[in-house]
Amino acid sequence: MLNPLSVKAYDAVTNSFFPAVIKKVGEKYIVEKNFSNDFESELYMTPGWIDLHAHFNEGFGLFGTNADEIGFKSGVCMIVDAGTVGDYTIKGFRKYVEPTIKTNFKLFICISPIGVIYHHEYNAMEYLNVGQTVSTINENRDIISGVKVRIGSEVIRHEGIEPLRLASEVARLTQLPLMVHIGGTPPHLSDMEPFFRNGDIVTHCFNGRGGDAWNADGTPSTAMKKLIDRGVILDVGHGSASFSFEVCEKAIKQGLPKFSISTDLHALSRKKYAFDMATTLTKMLGLSIPLEDIVYGITKLPAEILRLDDWCDLSEVKNATIFRIVNEPDNYYDCEGQTRKYDKKIVPVGVVLNGEFINI
Repeated sequence: MLNPLSVKAYDAVTNSFFPAVIKKVGEKYIVEKNFSNDFESELYMTPGWIDLHAHFNEGFGLFGTNADEIGFKSGVCMIVDAGTVGDYTIKGFRKYVEPTIKTNFKLFICISPIGVIYHHEYNAMEYLNVGQTVSTINENRDIISGVKVRIGSEVIRHEGIEPLRLASEVARLTQLPLMVHIGGTPPHLSDMEPFFRNGDIVTHCFNGRGGDAWNADGTPSTAMKKLIDRGVILDVGHGSASFSFEVCEKAIKQGLPKFSISTDLHALSRKKYAFDMATTLTKMLGLSIPLEDIVYGITKLPAEILRLDDWCDLSEVKNATIFRIVNEPDNYYDCEGQTRKYDKKIVPVGVVLNGEFINI
């Protein structure tokens, strides 16, 4: 990295960029405003990108992928495993997977003790145990930041919303946020809505599975409106089956609060539709979401969810992502077979990871 390096730096307090230089002073990286009249830079610097929804319990089940490939090597400084790890599998994760990970990470523990290792993790409901899951969370508070449950017709068979009720109870008892996968119906969002509280998360919020989160014109359904008004956070969770251009475009046109932008990267979605964080961000840019709001959705907002109080602190740069926006027309795909052509592309070029600069 050039020292100093001219960048457009993101200020999470004002949700805006300002001309700056990032430079190394001793063993630290600091950011200073650039007051030069001839400032020019094609580089942007933000707090380290956070992917709030991914699956990296590598080697365990259908979904686990390599953490660092979807993490710092792709410009992401913090990744969150959204339910691939459960009460029965966390010891294996900590013994065999955790030592291989360089990227910062957190877990949202699955209410199913086996975790999301295949498509129907609730086949044996008698093993879902609130007390044991609470104990596991308390024993692993250093890495567990939330609770995950999948509720949708593609996952649920005869279990109804009982997994959600149990997961909600665990989240309340541990005072952690609950992340809920929504998809096809039933179950219906109107039946799920009472279990959400302020600060919980609806992931796959723009899926095209034909659920009942949005009306045909893109306005939120009655249940979704209640969640938004309650302070429940929307999360993209792109994945290989959970993002629709049409649903997202219509909802954005109606006006939405700022939302979390995550990839749902796993062993399948890395090969199809999602690919990496930059691809998901490029789609958001193509949908005319302001760059500042995109960055907010991968830095400030998820940092607040994870209670990373100093993540966006510019006084000392411990974790940051440096990227550029290039003119490179290309076709992009959602999970419903729809295509959009966008002219601009977000390309990460480097990260500061726990105080170490790494070129990508």
